[in-house]
Amino acid sequence: MTQQNTVVPAIDAVREKLSAEGFVVTNDGQLGIPRTFREEFHRGYFTEEHLRRYPDDVPEDRLRARDVLRYDREEDGRISIRSHHDIGIEGRGEHAGRREFVRTDLARDEHFVRWVRAVLSVIPVRERQTRGTFGVNLFRTSSKVVTRPHRDGEQFIVVYVVDKACGGGVTTLLDDSGAIIHKDALEPGDLIIFRDSDFLHSATELEAADGRPRRDALVCTVNYPGTYPLD
Repeated sequence: MTQQNTVVPAIDAVREKLSAEGFVVTNDGQLGIPRTFREEFHRGYFTEEHLRRYPDDVPEDRLRARDVLRYDREEDGRISIRSHHDIGIEGRGEHAGRREFVRTDLARDEHFVRWVRAVLSVIPVRERQTRGTFGVNLFRTSSKVVTRPHRDGEQFIVVYVVDKACGGGVTTLLDDSGAIIHKDALEPGDLIIFRDSDFLHSATELEAADGRPRRDALVCTVNYPGTYPLD
């Protein structure tokens, strides 16, 4: 059986689970992403050139890089992707105002664009937007991952662990009463996708393994239409 024939049913199963349960845990292999992608992405972008400490970020020791991509679903099923002109964040989390960031230009990276297409292919058909934006955050954390359970106010959230040297960091989904629906210590190459309106999400504090703990992750948002203008 060819790789194409094995990957398509895997993606179908991932999409069905996300549609039915509101979340799914998957990995590079199930999405048809080459094993080399994660390591090359880590070497290329989790670097001093791209990661910055922003003074208003929480937790305070978190390093971040950011981009926002615009996507359009074509009639033949292809997904075209390009840079969106705005990467700022407004009124999210503990920040009422607007925050600006330095762009890490990911639209030029064909391997990352392939990864984004694979993630967007998992979105249930009835919930897909013909055109939209995809927020990308590269986070390096060494203590707390988040400060409290929260929602980001977007359609879907994606957490992809690129690399880590630590324990802890258990991704947790909760209902509105605070009851735990799912928890998972994602390993490098694992990702969780969930419907943001269905859950509060959080993560436990990192625990030292050898030396200072470190977790490098992509946290992405499939945004609602009103988050960024699509003119």
